[in-house]
Amino acid sequence: MSPKSAEDEWDLGARNLRSTRWLHRRLDVDFNPWFMCLIPTEVVREIGLSLPVFIKWDDSEYGLRAQAAGYPTISLPGAAVWHIPWTDKNDALDWQAYFHMRNRFIAALLHSPFEHGGRLLRESLNHQIKHLLAMQYSTVELRHLALEDVLAGPEGLHAVLGTKLGEIRELRKAFTDAQLSADPDAFPPVRHSKPRRKADTSEIPSKPAQLVSAVLGGIRQFRGTRPLSREFPEGNIPAMDARWYHLATLDSAIVSMPDGTSNAFYRREPEQFRDLLRRTVEIHQRFYREWPELSRRYRDALPEITSPEAWEPTFEASMEGRR
Repeated sequence: MSPKSAEDEWDLGARNLRSTRWLHRRLDVDFNPWFMCLIPTEVVREIGLSLPVFIKWDDSEYGLRAQAAGYPTISLPGAAVWHIPWTDKNDALDWQAYFHMRNRFIAALLHSPFEHGGRLLRESLNHQIKHLLAMQYSTVELRHLALEDVLAGPEGLHAVLGTKLGEIRELRKAFTDAQLSADPDAFPPVRHSKPRRKADTSEIPSKPAQLVSAVLGGIRQFRGTRPLSREFPEGNIPAMDARWYHLATLDSAIVSMPDGTSNAFYRREPEQFRDLLRRTVEIHQRFYREWPELSRRYRDALPEITSPEAWEPTFEASMEGRR
Protein backbone atom coordinates (compact mmCIF):
# COMPACT_ATOMS: atom_id res chain seq x y z
CA MET A 1 0.00 0.00 0.00
CA SER A 2 1.39 3.39 -0.99
CA PRO A 3 1.83 6.00 1.75
CA LYS A 4 -0.61 8.92 1.76
CA SER A 5 2.20 11.34 0.95
CA ALA A 6 3.07 9.50 -2.30
CA GLU A 7 2.04 10.51 -5.80
CA ASP A 8 0.87 7.90 -8.29
CA GLU A 9 2.20 9.87 -11.27
CA TRP A 10 5.03 12.39 -11.24
CA ASP A 11 6.94 14.00 -14.10
CA LEU A 12 10.57 14.32 -13.02
CA GLY A 13 11.18 16.28 -16.21
CA ALA A 14 8.96 19.03 -14.88
CA ARG A 15 10.24 18.96 -11.30
CA ASN A 16 13.52 17.17 -10.68
CA LEU A 17 14.47 14.97 -7.75
CA ARG A 18 16.16 17.78 -5.83
CA SER A 19 13.08 20.03 -5.87
CA THR A 20 10.54 17.29 -5.26
CA ARG A 21 9.98 17.60 -1.53
CA TRP A 22 7.60 14.66 -1.09
CA LEU A 23 10.26 12.24 -2.33
CA HIS A 24 12.54 13.31 0.54
CA ARG A 25 10.10 12.54 3.32
CA ARG A 26 11.16 9.85 5.80
CA LEU A 27 8.96 6.77 5.61
CA ASP A 28 8.86 3.85 8.04
CA VAL A 29 8.00 0.73 6.08
CA ASP A 30 7.76 -3.02 6.66
CA PHE A 31 9.79 -3.95 3.58
CA ASN A 32 11.26 -2.68 0.31
CA PRO A 33 11.15 -4.52 -3.02
CA TRP A 34 14.32 -6.39 -3.92
CA PHE A 35 15.32 -3.78 -6.49
CA MET A 36 15.41 -1.14 -3.71
CA CYS A 37 17.29 -3.22 -1.14
CA LEU A 38 20.75 -3.32 0.34
CA ILE A 39 20.85 -6.15 2.90
CA PRO A 40 23.79 -6.49 5.32
CA THR A 41 25.38 -9.92 5.24
CA GLU A 42 24.99 -10.22 9.01
CA VAL A 43 21.21 -10.16 8.51
CA VAL A 44 21.41 -12.97 5.97
CA ARG A 45 23.58 -15.02 8.30
CA GLU A 46 21.06 -14.66 11.11
CA ILE A 47 17.68 -15.01 9.36
CA GLY A 48 18.65 -17.00 6.28
CA LEU A 49 18.01 -16.50 2.58
CA SER A 50 14.79 -15.78 0.76
CA LEU A 51 11.87 -18.16 0.58
CA PRO A 52 12.20 -20.54 -2.40
CA VAL A 53 9.34 -18.84 -4.25
CA PHE A 54 9.27 -16.91 -7.51
CA ILE A 55 8.59 -13.26 -8.38
CA LYS A 56 5.92 -12.23 -5.81
CA TRP A 57 5.93 -11.63 -2.03
CA ASP A 58 9.42 -13.00 -1.45
CA ASP A 59 10.74 -9.50 -0.73
CA SER A 60 7.73 -8.71 1.46
CA GLU A 61 8.21 -11.85 3.52
CA TYR A 62 11.94 -11.19 3.92
CA GLY A 63 11.28 -7.70 5.23
CA LEU A 64 8.77 -9.00 7.75
CA ARG A 65 11.18 -11.73 8.85
CA ALA A 66 14.01 -9.23 9.28
CA GLN A 67 11.74 -6.90 11.24
CA ALA A 68 10.78 -9.74 13.60
CA ALA A 69 14.49 -10.38 14.18
CA GLY A 70 15.08 -6.73 15.10
CA TYR A 71 16.27 -5.41 11.72
CA PRO A 72 13.94 -2.65 10.48
CA THR A 73 13.73 -1.57 6.84
CA ILE A 74 14.82 1.99 6.13
CA SER A 75 13.74 3.83 2.98
CA LEU A 76 16.42 6.31 1.95
CA PRO A 77 14.91 9.67 0.89
CA GLY A 78 15.57 10.59 -2.72
CA ALA A 79 16.43 7.06 -3.88
CA ALA A 80 14.59 6.00 -7.03
CA VAL A 81 14.50 3.27 -9.66
CA TRP A 82 12.70 3.10 -13.00
CA HIS A 83 9.94 0.51 -13.05
CA ILE A 84 7.13 -0.24 -15.48
CA PRO A 85 3.94 1.48 -14.22
CA TRP A 86 1.69 -0.85 -12.25
CA THR A 87 -1.25 0.39 -14.36
CA ASP A 88 0.41 -1.11 -17.46
CA LYS A 89 0.77 -4.56 -15.92
CA ASN A 90 -1.64 -7.48 -16.08
CA ASP A 91 -0.14 -9.47 -13.23
CA ALA A 92 -3.42 -9.95 -11.34
CA LEU A 93 -4.90 -11.87 -14.29
CA ASP A 94 -2.14 -13.54 -16.29
CA TRP A 95 0.32 -16.32 -15.31
CA GLN A 96 1.54 -14.17 -12.41
CA ALA A 97 -1.82 -14.59 -10.66
CA TYR A 98 -0.66 -18.02 -9.47
CA PHE A 99 2.44 -16.60 -7.77
CA HIS A 100 0.51 -13.69 -6.29
CA MET A 101 -1.95 -16.08 -4.67
CA ARG A 102 0.42 -18.83 -3.54
CA ASN A 103 3.14 -16.58 -2.18
CA ARG A 104 0.73 -14.21 -0.45
CA PHE A 105 -0.86 -17.09 1.42
CA ILE A 106 2.54 -18.49 2.38
CA ALA A 107 3.61 -15.08 3.73
CA ALA A 108 0.38 -14.86 5.73
CA LEU A 109 0.80 -18.36 7.14
CA LEU A 110 4.28 -17.38 8.29
CA HIS A 111 3.59 -13.93 9.69
CA SER A 112 -0.10 -13.16 10.18
CA PRO A 113 -0.90 -12.48 13.85
CA PHE A 114 -4.59 -13.06 13.21
CA GLU A 115 -6.49 -16.28 13.68
CA HIS A 116 -7.12 -17.94 10.31
CA GLY A 117 -5.26 -15.12 8.58
CA GLY A 118 -7.70 -12.34 9.41
CA ARG A 119 -9.58 -11.10 6.33
CA LEU A 120 -7.38 -12.96 3.86
CA LEU A 121 -9.73 -15.89 3.23
CA ARG A 122 -12.80 -13.70 2.85
CA GLU A 123 -11.03 -11.34 0.45
CA SER A 124 -9.64 -14.27 -1.52
CA LEU A 125 -13.11 -15.80 -1.90
CA ASN A 126 -14.56 -12.45 -2.98
CA HIS A 127 -11.87 -12.02 -5.63
CA GLN A 128 -12.45 -15.52 -6.96
CA ILE A 129 -16.16 -14.79 -7.40
CA LYS A 130 -15.42 -11.48 -9.13
CA HIS A 131 -13.06 -13.21 -11.57
CA LEU A 132 -15.73 -15.82 -12.24
CA LEU A 133 -18.38 -13.19 -12.95
CA ALA A 134 -15.89 -11.47 -15.27
CA MET A 135 -15.39 -14.71 -17.30
CA GLN A 136 -11.70 -14.84 -16.26
CA TYR A 137 -11.70 -18.61 -15.82
CA SER A 138 -7.95 -19.08 -16.37
CA THR A 139 -7.22 -16.70 -13.49
CA VAL A 140 -9.60 -18.56 -11.19
CA GLU A 141 -8.02 -21.90 -12.11
CA LEU A 142 -4.51 -20.60 -11.47
CA ARG A 143 -5.50 -19.14 -8.11
CA HIS A 144 -7.17 -22.44 -7.19
CA LEU A 145 -4.01 -24.35 -8.16
CA ALA A 146 -2.00 -21.95 -5.99
CA LEU A 147 -4.16 -22.77 -2.97
CA GLU A 148 -3.81 -26.48 -3.60
CA ASP A 149 -0.03 -26.12 -3.71
CA VAL A 150 -0.01 -24.15 -0.45
CA LEU A 151 -2.01 -26.92 1.21
CA ALA A 152 0.62 -29.42 0.01
CA GLY A 153 3.03 -27.83 2.47
CA PRO A 154 6.45 -26.16 2.40
CA GLU A 155 8.52 -29.27 1.81
CA GLY A 156 8.32 -29.22 -1.99
CA LEU A 157 8.91 -25.52 -2.65
CA HIS A 158 12.55 -25.95 -3.72
CA ALA A 159 11.71 -28.83 -6.05
CA VAL A 160 9.15 -26.89 -8.12
CA LEU A 161 11.04 -23.58 -8.25
CA GLY A 162 12.40 -24.25 -11.73
CA THR A 163 9.38 -26.01 -13.25
CA LYS A 164 6.21 -24.35 -11.98
CA LEU A 165 6.21 -21.46 -14.47
CA GLY A 166 6.23 -23.85 -17.43
CA GLU A 167 3.37 -25.86 -15.93
CA ILE A 168 1.30 -22.72 -15.44
CA ARG A 169 1.82 -21.44 -18.97
CA GLU A 170 0.83 -24.84 -20.35
CA LEU A 171 -2.32 -24.90 -18.21
CA ARG A 172 -3.43 -21.45 -19.42
CA LYS A 173 -3.47 -22.56 -23.05
CA ALA A 174 -6.76 -24.38 -22.47
CA PHE A 175 -8.65 -21.16 -21.66
CA THR A 176 -9.88 -18.70 -24.28
CA ASP A 177 -9.55 -15.73 -21.91
CA ALA A 178 -5.80 -16.45 -21.78
CA GLN A 179 -5.32 -16.71 -25.56
CA LEU A 180 -4.07 -13.28 -26.60
CA SER A 181 -3.65 -11.74 -30.03
CA ALA A 182 -2.14 -8.42 -31.06
CA ASP A 183 -4.07 -8.48 -34.34
CA PRO A 184 -7.51 -6.80 -34.05
CA ASP A 185 -8.68 -8.73 -37.12
CA ALA A 186 -8.07 -12.03 -35.31
CA PHE A 187 -11.43 -11.65 -33.58
CA PRO A 188 -14.95 -11.58 -35.06
CA PRO A 189 -16.88 -8.29 -35.06
CA VAL A 190 -19.36 -7.33 -32.34
CA ARG A 191 -22.85 -8.55 -33.16
CA HIS A 192 -26.18 -8.76 -31.30
CA SER A 193 -29.41 -10.56 -32.13
CA LYS A 194 -31.25 -7.37 -31.09
CA PRO A 195 -30.17 -3.84 -30.17
CA ARG A 196 -28.82 -3.45 -26.65
CA ARG A 197 -29.03 -0.46 -24.40
CA LYS A 198 -25.71 1.37 -24.29
CA ALA A 199 -24.04 1.51 -20.90
CA ASP A 200 -21.33 3.81 -19.56
CA THR A 201 -18.58 1.35 -18.72
CA SER A 202 -16.39 4.09 -17.24
CA GLU A 203 -18.84 4.69 -14.39
CA ILE A 204 -18.03 3.04 -11.05
CA PRO A 205 -21.29 1.88 -9.44
CA SER A 206 -22.05 2.32 -5.75
CA LYS A 207 -21.54 -0.52 -3.27
CA PRO A 208 -25.28 -1.40 -3.21
CA ALA A 209 -25.31 -1.40 -7.02
CA GLN A 210 -22.29 -3.71 -7.08
CA LEU A 211 -24.07 -6.08 -4.71
CA VAL A 212 -27.07 -6.15 -7.05
CA SER A 213 -24.71 -6.83 -9.96
CA ALA A 214 -23.16 -9.76 -8.08
CA VAL A 215 -26.57 -11.29 -7.33
CA LEU A 216 -27.89 -10.83 -10.87
CA GLY A 217 -24.59 -12.05 -12.35
CA GLY A 218 -24.78 -15.18 -10.23
CA ILE A 219 -28.37 -15.87 -11.31
CA ARG A 220 -27.34 -15.54 -14.96
CA GLN A 221 -24.96 -18.48 -14.54
CA PHE A 222 -27.99 -20.80 -14.32
CA ARG A 223 -29.23 -19.61 -17.69
CA GLY A 224 -28.00 -20.44 -21.14
CA THR A 225 -25.90 -18.02 -23.17
CA ARG A 226 -27.28 -15.95 -26.01
CA PRO A 227 -26.71 -17.95 -29.25
CA LEU A 228 -24.71 -15.35 -31.17
CA SER A 229 -22.35 -14.82 -28.22
CA ARG A 230 -20.57 -18.12 -28.85
CA GLU A 231 -19.24 -16.83 -32.16
CA PHE A 232 -19.48 -13.05 -31.92
CA PRO A 233 -18.47 -10.82 -29.00
CA GLU A 234 -21.13 -8.62 -27.46
CA GLY A 235 -18.74 -5.74 -26.87
CA ASN A 236 -15.21 -4.36 -27.09
CA ILE A 237 -14.07 -3.52 -23.57
CA PRO A 238 -10.85 -1.58 -22.88
CA ALA A 239 -8.78 -2.80 -19.95
CA MET A 240 -9.57 0.23 -17.79
CA ASP A 241 -13.29 -0.54 -18.05
CA ALA A 242 -13.07 -4.34 -17.79
CA ARG A 243 -14.49 -4.49 -14.26
CA TRP A 244 -16.40 -7.52 -13.08
CA TYR A 245 -19.68 -5.61 -12.70
CA HIS A 246 -19.58 -4.63 -16.38
CA LEU A 247 -18.41 -7.98 -17.73
CA ALA A 248 -21.04 -9.79 -15.62
CA THR A 249 -23.75 -8.34 -17.88
CA LEU A 250 -22.25 -9.88 -21.04
CA ASP A 251 -22.06 -13.38 -22.48
CA SER A 252 -18.88 -12.58 -24.41
CA ALA A 253 -16.50 -9.69 -25.05
CA ILE A 254 -13.19 -8.71 -26.60
CA VAL A 255 -11.10 -7.39 -23.71
CA SER A 256 -7.87 -5.47 -24.18
CA MET A 257 -4.83 -5.88 -21.95
CA PRO A 258 -3.57 -2.96 -19.79
CA ASP A 259 -0.54 -2.27 -21.99
CA GLY A 260 -2.78 -2.09 -25.08
CA THR A 261 -0.70 -4.56 -27.09
CA SER A 262 -3.15 -7.48 -27.23
CA ASN A 263 -6.71 -8.64 -26.68
CA ALA A 264 -8.58 -11.76 -25.56
CA PHE A 265 -12.00 -13.20 -26.37
CA TYR A 266 -13.94 -13.78 -23.13
CA ARG A 267 -16.91 -16.18 -23.25
CA ARG A 268 -19.34 -17.02 -20.48
CA GLU A 269 -19.31 -20.75 -19.61
CA PRO A 270 -22.10 -21.52 -17.10
CA GLU A 271 -21.01 -25.12 -16.40
CA GLN A 272 -17.40 -24.08 -15.91
CA PHE A 273 -18.55 -21.24 -13.64
CA ARG A 274 -20.51 -23.58 -11.38
CA ASP A 275 -17.69 -26.15 -11.20
CA LEU A 276 -15.08 -23.53 -10.32
CA LEU A 277 -17.38 -21.86 -7.80
CA ARG A 278 -18.01 -25.17 -6.02
CA ARG A 279 -14.28 -25.94 -5.87
CA THR A 280 -13.51 -22.40 -4.72
CA VAL A 281 -15.93 -22.59 -1.79
CA GLU A 282 -14.67 -26.04 -0.79
CA ILE A 283 -10.99 -25.11 -0.77
CA HIS A 284 -11.58 -21.93 1.24
CA GLN A 285 -13.54 -23.93 3.78
CA ARG A 286 -10.65 -26.36 3.98
CA PHE A 287 -8.19 -23.52 4.50
CA TYR A 288 -10.26 -22.18 7.37
CA ARG A 289 -10.24 -25.59 9.08
CA GLU A 290 -6.56 -26.33 8.51
CA TRP A 291 -5.06 -22.85 8.93
CA PRO A 292 -3.64 -23.33 12.48
CA GLU A 293 -1.88 -26.59 11.65
CA LEU A 294 -0.73 -25.38 8.22
CA SER A 295 0.68 -22.20 9.75
CA ARG A 296 2.64 -24.29 12.27
CA ARG A 297 4.09 -26.45 9.47
CA TYR A 298 5.32 -23.45 7.48
CA ARG A 299 6.77 -21.68 10.52
CA ASP A 300 8.58 -24.82 11.66
CA ALA A 301 10.01 -25.37 8.17
CA LEU A 302 11.12 -21.77 7.59
CA PRO A 303 14.68 -22.05 9.01
CA GLU A 304 15.33 -25.17 6.94
CA ILE A 305 13.95 -24.06 3.55
CA THR A 306 15.69 -20.66 3.75
CA SER A 307 19.07 -22.01 4.86
CA PRO A 308 22.14 -21.83 2.56
CA GLU A 309 22.34 -25.63 2.76
CA ALA A 310 18.83 -25.99 1.33
CA TRP A 311 19.47 -23.40 -1.37
CA GLU A 312 22.79 -24.88 -2.51
CA PRO A 313 21.35 -27.77 -4.59
CA THR A 314 18.65 -25.43 -5.95
CA PHE A 315 21.29 -23.00 -7.19
CA GLU A 316 23.34 -25.92 -8.54
CA ALA A 317 20.35 -27.26 -10.50
CA SER A 318 19.65 -23.82 -11.98
CA MET A 319 23.20 -23.66 -13.39
CA GLU A 320 23.19 -27.09 -15.04
CA GLY A 321 21.55 -25.89 -18.23
CA ARG A 322 24.03 -23.02 -18.63
CA ARG A 323 27.16 -25.13 -18.53
